[in-house]
Amino acid sequence: MSGTSWSYALVTPDALVTQALSHLLAAFRTSGLDPVAAALIRLDAETMLRLYEIPPRGRPARLPPHRAFQLWYDLGPACLTILRYDGADACAAMGRLKGATDPALARPGSIRYAGENILMNLVHCPDDEPSAVAELHQLVGPRHAEALIRQATLSDDRVRLLTVDTIEASVPLFGGPHALSLPLAVNRLRLRVVQHLAITGIAVQDLLPLLAKARLALLEERDELIAIQTAPARTAAARARNRRTQALLRDAVRIARAPAAENAVNRLSDVLMGSSGQWGPVLEAIRAADVYLSDTESAVLEQSHYI
Repeated sequence: MSGTSWSYALVTPDALVTQALSHLLAAFRTSGLDPVAAALIRLDAETMLRLYEIPPRGRPARLPPHRAFQLWYDLGPACLTILRYDGADACAAMGRLKGATDPALARPGSIRYAGENILMNLVHCPDDEPSAVAELHQLVGPRHAEALIRQATLSDDRVRLLTVDTIEASVPLFGGPHALSLPLAVNRLRLRVVQHLAITGIAVQDLLPLLAKARLALLEERDELIAIQTAPARTAAARARNRRTQALLRDAVRIARAPAAENAVNRLSDVLMGSSGQWGPVLEAIRAADVYLSDTESAVLEQSHYI
């Protein structure tokens, strides 16, 4: 489409922990940067250090040590957001919005003005489109990166609905009355499977309508579970819904020909229903499906095997 460009914003773990994601998505839109796809990913120190190896404008010439990066990514997930811009230079527009690397030097109104320090400054973005392509390949691997770039150049509103419009419902909980709820943890992980398939399986015929049905079922379940006060009643309600939800997810992963995702959704169903044998295969299945799992969620799911 003539006159448009794209970039990405990596909303960093500090922004997820401080519940700033909604504010940042709104800030992108206000600045004309349209979020068209989003995914929760795990950062690692080695990858982030590679992104900062060549210090372009605005970045410190001397980086903090490896341990500082490790502490940063261990806080939680990052939200990788693909942005389309009605103009020639989305990367420049995002650069103006993010502000200086050091929050002490960022202008009021910029995103990083509210940051904590030069690492925990809420968002990272590339300096230009070639950097965006190279960095996405480092962050999520070639297949996932190319699927995201396809969304950047030819967006699909169905993918936006399944990812951007659902991302906050899938974010791990860092506190509150439902942070340790097993059925709600399974619900969030299933939503992440839906989001991953929506991006990587965009070209698969008939997949997105199935994912849309699964998304709706999961959001309806989420609303019901949040309204229930006791853990046994939440578990009973989730189990009552499981057959329909699992059927939708199983159809989706089979159409997508995604055996790793199929194994993950089957394992999650077993955990919810109390029929999972050992924790190790469940953990391996979630990791193989490339779905983010927080430390708290991992503990909740693993504990269910012992109690």
